[in-house]
Amino acid sequence: MDQTNVAQSSAPPQGGPTSPTPSSRSINWGLAGLAVVGCAYVGLVDPNTSSFYPGCPFRAMTGFDCPGCGATRALHSAITGHPLQALDHNAFFVMAAVLGVVGFAVAKVRRRMGKPAIAWRLSVSGAIALGLLTCMFWIIRNMPWEPLSWLGSGASGG
Repeated sequence: MDQTNVAQSSAPPQGGPTSPTPSSRSINWGLAGLAVVGCAYVGLVDPNTSSFYPGCPFRAMTGFDCPGCGATRALHSAITGHPLQALDHNAFFVMAAVLGVVGFAVAKVRRRMGKPAIAWRLSVSGAIALGLLTCMFWIIRNMPWEPLSWLGSGASGG
């Protein structure tokens, strides 16, 4: 075996986990474009005054907030530069969005530096912990006592 064959056989495979395939790249760009358009719409059309946005069916049936109640209004507040108001609508959503943006930024910086992307995998125990955290937020945000009532979405109706 000559040196040329050895060098070729040790080359990393194309399209591995560190370099996305062209089709996954276009899907990622498409999803990013949809996210930008959706955020732009939510930033321009205030969910506090527009009747276009659907109400929460859980809140309509029970009168209580679900974990997602207030997320659209929180996104609108964050986009329009009111982070404290966004936290007031849905603190769980705002923290998750911040973590998502930071994770995305770290992945992009690592890729620019030539380092492999971080593989984000949720273990079974991590999924259970996330589910329990979501359920705890769901219960606590519906408590009528101060300061816990601050976690409610602040919606006046359905």
